[in-house]
Amino acid sequence: MMHALPKPADPPATDPLARLLQAHPETVFDYFEFRRVMAGNAAALAAERATQEDLARLRACMDAMEKAHALDDPAQEAATDAEFHLAVYESAHNLVMSQVMHRIFDMLKVGVFYDRIDLYRRRGVRDAFLRQHQAIWQAIASGNPEAARTMAEAHINSTEESLREAQFANSRRDVALRRRAGSDLTGRIRAGQTAGKLVDK
Repeated sequence: MMHALPKPADPPATDPLARLLQAHPETVFDYFEFRRVMAGNAAALAAERATQEDLARLRACMDAMEKAHALDDPAQEAATDAEFHLAVYESAHNLVMSQVMHRIFDMLKVGVFYDRIDLYRRRGVRDAFLRQHQAIWQAIASGNPEAARTMAEAHINSTEESLREAQFANSRRDVALRRRAGSDLTGRIRAGQTAGKLVDK
């Protein structure tokens, strides 16, 4: 039986919890630790409890994700990704889990933990994520709780690893840009000093 889900009291921009988490970027990896537990359990429960209506919704989410992938639309693909996961949580038929994860995904959609759209722009990430979502869907549709748990946890691990790689790449790029800016500044200063000396002579 599906339950009506109450809306969060505050939008993500004014939610005290969202503001607290956004002020501490290191909590992104606490988020992944939490998601690993929740995603695995939710997928396993969904494989056991999903109704025909749940399976139809999951199939529709999967279709939408595949269409967005074919269009090479990272923003739309990230949105359909979120809808798929929320459908999995609701298919677990645990009201507390659904409500908690709706709040988490509201924060995720506005970038409280990390920029999901930017992650989808990374080379190879989109293809890997699509295959992982398809594997989760197939395990749930076939009623295999252990496979669903394994696939869901593997997807969270892959997402975390992709984010670490993206952060490392961004860090290297920022260092390179700072070095380049420093070199340009040094070059301009030296040129100015030389010009001044020539004028003095």
